[in-house]
Amino acid sequence: MKLYIYNSEIGRFEIKKIGHMRYDLWINEEMLGSYESAERAAEDVANFETDYLQWDTFKNTLENVPSDLGQWVEVKEELP
Repeated sequence: MKLYIYNSEIGRFEIKKIGHMRYDLWINEEMLGSYESAERAAEDVANFETDYLQWDTFKNTLENVPSDLGQWVEVKEELP
């Protein structure tokens, strides 16, 4: 399973691979949406279009938000 992490000012965003070509976007313990690609989920975070009001209201005020998935931390979990 792949996991991408971005620690933001308001919490930890995670993009989790849940199946073939399916990724869920989470912040803390709340799921924000399901996507066909991890890149698309990261774009929504970068563009403040997550439908998570506490994040989206920071549009045009926060700096150093990762602009693409390559700037997230990738964690590879081994299956037993």
